[in-house]
Formats: sequence, structure tokens, C-alpha cells
Amino acid sequence: MKAKLVALAGLFVFAMLAVGCSPVTVNGKIIAGNLSVITAVPATDSRLEGEGVEGATITAVQEARSTVTLTSVSDKEGVFDIPLKGDSALGQAMSFQVEAEGYLPARVTMPTPTPHESLLVVLKPIRSSSE
Repeated sequence: MKAKLVALAGLFVFAMLAVGCSPVTVNGKIIAGNLSVITAVPATDSRLEGEGVEGATITAVQEARSTVTLTSVSDKEGVFDIPLKGDSALGQAMSFQVEAEGYLPARVTMPTPTPHESLLVVLKPIRSSSE
């Protein structure tokens, strides 16, 4: 009986370590708006359901690993995912830069969004000279 308890306790500890070290992915959506800004929002934010901006380039730098630059491109719905490096990503600040043709860029340094948050990127369209 004691051996079973020790084995179960060991299995529990191993499972907790495996979950704690699992990679973190930042996901988000890019939409058009009246200003260019990046912020973390709850995954239930209604703006994440709106029309997205396709083909935007998202560059992320984990501040603790400043030599590691991660990039992603938004899909036809404006959605993107960035898998982060390392198991302590949630404890680190990150810099994000988003650029898309025809829009003003957005840039921010902020805490890494939690798994219950999404990155909402709003990009302001560049006006043509005829407007």
C-alpha cells in the first residue's frame, strides 16, 4: 500500500512538472480601427470576432531572451499564433511589433499574455492623399 502511494505521488509530481514546463503560445487577432495599439484582452472579448487584417507581420521578442525573435503572419481572418521559447515565458516581459501594408504600425512592451487572454492588435489604416 505504501509503495502504491509513493508511486502515485511520484506520478503526480511528474505530471505537474510536465504541465508547468509546457510551452506557452500567444494567440491573437488583428483588426482595423481608429488608432494603432496592442493590448491583452480576455479570450471572450467581442472584438476578437470582428473582421480581421490578413497578412500582417507580428514580431515578438522575449525580453529575457532578447536574442530570440519570433515572427508570425496573420491569416485571412486576422488570427495569429506565436509559440514561445522556454518554460518561464509567462514570467517575462515581451515586446511586440505589428506591421501591415496600408496601416500604421503598432509596438508595445508588456507582460506576456496569460493562456486565458488573447492579444488584440488594432491597426489604423493609412489615409491616401485624396482623403
